[in-house]
Amino acid sequence: MLRDVREGTRLLILLEVTRRRHSRLKGLAEKLDLTVAAISEYVKGMEQEGLIQHVGGEYRATQRGVEFLQERFRTLRTFVESSAREMALIDETMALAGEDVREEEKVGLFMEKGTLVARRRASPSAGVAGNAARKGDVLWVRDLEGIVDLRPGRISIARLAARATLNGSRRVVRRVKPDVVGAYDLRGQRFAAKLAVDHVIEFAVIPGSIEAAQRGLTVLLLCPEDRVAEAVGAIEEANARSEAKIPYETLSIG
Repeated sequence: MLRDVREGTRLLILLEVTRRRHSRLKGLAEKLDLTVAAISEYVKGMEQEGLIQHVGGEYRATQRGVEFLQERFRTLRTFVESSAREMALIDETMALAGEDVREEEKVGLFMEKGTLVARRRASPSAGVAGNAARKGDVLWVRDLEGIVDLRPGRISIARLAARATLNGSRRVVRRVKPDVVGAYDLRGQRFAAKLAVDHVIEFAVIPGSIEAAQRGLTVLLLCPEDRVAEAVGAIEEANARSEAKIPYETLSIG
């Protein structure tokens, strides 16, 4: 799409007649820095395709034209977001020292249970220790290279139906073996407390669960039945923005 100058011009014309009123081709041509002859040719072809119409003395996008514009912009947005992620260069970060590290020592970075850990071994992502650190201390890592090898964790959405029982929840926990539990509402929080779960997300639960999964953690999301679609939609939206898709499933608690 970016290589096709004609296609780009058509999109700009559609955008312009959608955002502003234009009764004359001259004004439209001036706005887009085109000649009147060129804009006339474009508009004529787009009218024949049903993308633009002349109504009430004004040029306007048809419903088909608006849909055409939205579809192309969605494609462009996906491309831009993907490219922006690839071009977002980070040259320093903080990590947890997985072992004793000397200043200026080369370290590899690993995502372990949701925490970025620096170790003295090869990794797809590496850097230089900016300070000395003992195992478990916070380490400043500079001169970063590469990308951390990260596989998203699974999100298991457990539907808390009216008949859901504590024993049913225990069975789900044994099956899923979650690193963290997201409790959407008060009922979910009470279940999590009775299950003696150590790591519970209670605020911004759906975004928090997605971020935890993106960091490689296995997540059990205790969710009311009427919020399951919301959770699924949020995961799908996050997956649409990332090449590393979060696997997910829905479960029933009996």
